[in-house]
Amino acid sequence: MHALKPGLLGTLMLVQIACANATDWWQQPPADTDSALYGLGQGQTLALAQQQALADISGKLSTQVSASLQRITQDTGVAYNDTVRRQINSATNNTELSHFQLLKSRQQGNSVFALIELDRLKLADMWRMQLSQQRNKLQPLVVRNKIADFSQWLEVSQALNAAATTRNLSLQLFALDGTRPEADLHHQLMQLLTTQPLSIAVQGSQPKLTQALQQQLNLPGLSLCRINCQLTLSYEHSAEHDTMFGEFVSDTTVLIKLQQQNMLLASQELSAQVTSVSSYKSADAGSLSSIINQIQQRGLWQLLQLPL
Repeated sequence: MHALKPGLLGTLMLVQIACANATDWWQQPPADTDSALYGLGQGQTLALAQQQALADISGKLSTQVSASLQRITQDTGVAYNDTVRRQINSATNNTELSHFQLLKSRQQGNSVFALIELDRLKLADMWRMQLSQQRNKLQPLVVRNKIADFSQWLEVSQALNAAATTRNLSLQLFALDGTRPEADLHHQLMQLLTTQPLSIAVQGSQPKLTQALQQQLNLPGLSLCRINCQLTLSYEHSAEHDTMFGEFVSDTTVLIKLQQQNMLLASQELSAQVTSVSSYKSADAGSLSSIINQIQQRGLWQLLQLPL
């Protein structure tokens, strides 16, 4: 047996160290720092591996947001229920990240591994600018602190999604660089809606249709009433009858009107034609059920071209 020469032994050791270092970034990825977050991903292609690496970073932010919610509640006095917590975590997991770069990639068999570095400082600056723009749009609604008519109710209701996005982004920024969230505008707008609701009555002759419309009004800032209401949602129902190939035909029309006192705010006409082998009454019931399904599937406010 021949002994290895010292020079050759040293060369082999360097080769072994170099091979180990080639996989160290995957086995022992870099630790996150104040200026960067790192994500690891694996996929069949480099693009899929990068997506997984970004999902890894989003997961880190989501974990930090979840861990921070109790502290934020103590600081702001706003308690988040389980539903809102799930919405916040989902938004964080699905947030679109930017200011990242591919540091390393490796092909191993049928898989590709990727290491992504995200610039915390640049992303924080971008999110901070977006937050400022969004808050500037929403703040006037909070400052006004008033819902006196339907147009103001609609404006606040339509702002809820943007306010939720602003809340979620402020929490993500807190997880990213520790910037304390400002007042929760979504919470403030919800408080405004619930403390200053508009009263609304549903008027019509068909109990099932009336009930379906009342369910559509189960929204923050609206309160069902019977008399002296600020808003009225009324409908006119009519049915024409005919026969076709020995069957009973019901051609039903429903005209829905939303009014504030005597002013028409919106209207929509719905219709359905249904046949029955038994009676006009059965056909009428079927056509009315079809109209109710239209309302439930498309939504009352979408039908009235007042999307929330």
